[in-house]
Amino acid sequence: MATLITSEKIAAMSTEARTTLYANCMRAADSEDAVSIVEMIVESGLPYAGKKEISHADPEMRAIELIVNARANEAALLDAMEQGEPPLGRIERLIVKKLGDKYSNENGATVAAGYLVAKRFYALDCEKGPTKPMPEGSVARTAATYRKKPGYA
Repeated sequence: MATLITSEKIAAMSTEARTTLYANCMRAADSEDAVSIVEMIVESGLPYAGKKEISHADPEMRAIELIVNARANEAALLDAMEQGEPPLGRIERLIVKKLGDKYSNENGATVAAGYLVAKRFYALDCEKGPTKPMPEGSVARTAATYRKKPGYA
């Protein structure tokens, strides 16, 4: 990242600046730096999300997080990675079943789901692969693929 973002810089930002930074980093979930910055913003406890987009404080975000991190979904996520498919494509139907209309492109829920999947795979020492189209009938249009970082088993 060109500029070093610190907790102090986040605290000194206006709400609008934090909102912009948060939104940009959520869209850049293919970057481990962006994921780290989102965590710093959330941990600051300061306001950061626009009214129309879901944020980490919303129950919808928590519902997506529970699905992404559910042990029961781990095999499907890892299998998608091994097949070169977007892992989100394997679990999105569960998110739609849980959230219904609250899972959409318009409120940023699809971006949030992609961010949470990225966070999970970065924790598994994976890196982003190419973005690919989601399966037919998906709410999200495209999603990232992942692969193990070279040198990691």
